[in-house]
Amino acid sequence: MMGSRMSLRARAALATGALTSTLLAGAVVAAPTASSASYPTCNAQKMVSTSGGRFTYHPYYKATGSRNCVMGRGAQSDGVFPLQHAIEYCYKRDIAFDGIYGPQTEDGVWAIQRAEDVGRDGVYGPETRKAMKWPIYQGGVGHVGCSELGV
Repeated sequence: MMGSRMSLRARAALATGALTSTLLAGAVVAAPTASSASYPTCNAQKMVSTSGGRFTYHPYYKATGSRNCVMGRGAQSDGVFPLQHAIEYCYKRDIAFDGIYGPQTEDGVWAIQRAEDVGRDGVYGPETRKAMKWPIYQGGVGHVGCSELGV
C-alpha cells in the first residue's frame, strides 16, 4: 500500500511539473518582445521642429511627451495619423488616413523597415522612427519635402 501511495504522489508530482512547464512555455511564447515591452503605446501626435522654421509631426505618448513609444496592428489613436501620412507622402504608398493601425499601415511599416534596413517586424517603435523619413512642413507653405533619416 505504501508503494502505491508513493507512485500516486510521484505521478501527481510529474503531472504538476508537466502542467507548470506547459504554462511557463506558453507564457514565454505569449510575452511581448523586449523592444515593445519597454515602451508605452503612442496615443497622440506632436509637432517636432527641424530647422529653418520647418517642422514635422511624430507619434508620441501623451502622458510623458516621449516619442519613444510603439504601435502595432490594432492600435487606434491620433498617433497613427502622422505615421500613415509619412508612409504615403515619403514612401509613396497608397494608404487610408483613418487613425487605425491596420494591414495597410503594417505593410507600410514593413516596407519602411526593409528600405531603411531596420528590424523587420511591422511594429512602429523608436528604431523605426529614427530610421524613417517624415513629411516636412513650413508655415503657410505646406509640404516642402521629406526629412533626412533620423529626424
